[in-house]
Amino acid sequence: MKTSEHRKPIEFTVPVRGDEAFYVMDNTDTNFYAYYHRHREFQITYIAAGGGAFMLGNLIRPCLENQVFLIKPNDPHMFFKDERIMAPSQIHVIHLFFSLEKLHPFFDMTEMQAIKSLFYNLDASKLLPEQFAVPLKELFLPLSTDGGPSKLIKVIQIFKALVAHQDHFISIYSGLNKVNFQDADGLRINTVIKYALENYKKTISIEEISALIHLTPTAFCKFFKKHTQKTFVSFLNEIRIESACQLLVNNKVESIAETAYQCGFNTAVHFNRVFLHVMKVSPKEFIAAHTRRG
Repeated sequence: MKTSEHRKPIEFTVPVRGDEAFYVMDNTDTNFYAYYHRHREFQITYIAAGGGAFMLGNLIRPCLENQVFLIKPNDPHMFFKDERIMAPSQIHVIHLFFSLEKLHPFFDMTEMQAIKSLFYNLDASKLLPEQFAVPLKELFLPLSTDGGPSKLIKVIQIFKALVAHQDHFISIYSGLNKVNFQDADGLRINTVIKYALENYKKTISIEEISALIHLTPTAFCKFFKKHTQKTFVSFLNEIRIESACQLLVNNKVESIAETAYQCGFNTAVHFNRVFLHVMKVSPKEFIAAHTRRG
């Protein structure tokens, strides 16, 4: 990419208590934390129930039950749910946060070298698919209530399992260079993202979205391109195609044309063209590939 400009995320402060080495957030709710954000801690997330989509930098991909996400420090990201695609249900996610800097002496122990190598040499954030992640569920579920040696043992067991399965990781590249925190821009971008996620099924004009953050259409286009490395139309189309993929995979529609209309496209022809551009395969080829996997 020719430019170093980017979307500005909100800085999220992990509420670690005192000298706590490993902080756990166990969230059961109707939705994920609804802000595009980043933080200085390493994050390991287990999707215990529910699902939706995951945005990392300029990439959007599905997040499904029983998957594990390894998110590098400072990688801007957001999980989100769309009940128009997935059946309404509660989300249960377990996040494990830890600071590589704070735990440097811990990872320097001889016994921790394989684990240290995994976290310190990770080239990108990662996804561990369901078939390899399911055995970790019994380790994640009690993390928020365990304490002392019991909690530490489970964390090390999680680390050990991740090392054993690192050949099965799927890389999630953000497509972004390092960025500095700027909450003012982050709040504006979050407003745009939230509106797009809630309204992608209808026509969204540049005039409408620019007014939302009090910019002229021209200023908005420059602002959005500067912070995301893409146009708003491209970003909106990616959200729509992500939704279409989930509809097609979950057999929620009877035809490709119906998928197009449910995801905000006015014609099937336009949908097919955008789908091919984003996914590099046609909708029919996408369906066939997932049918073979099933």
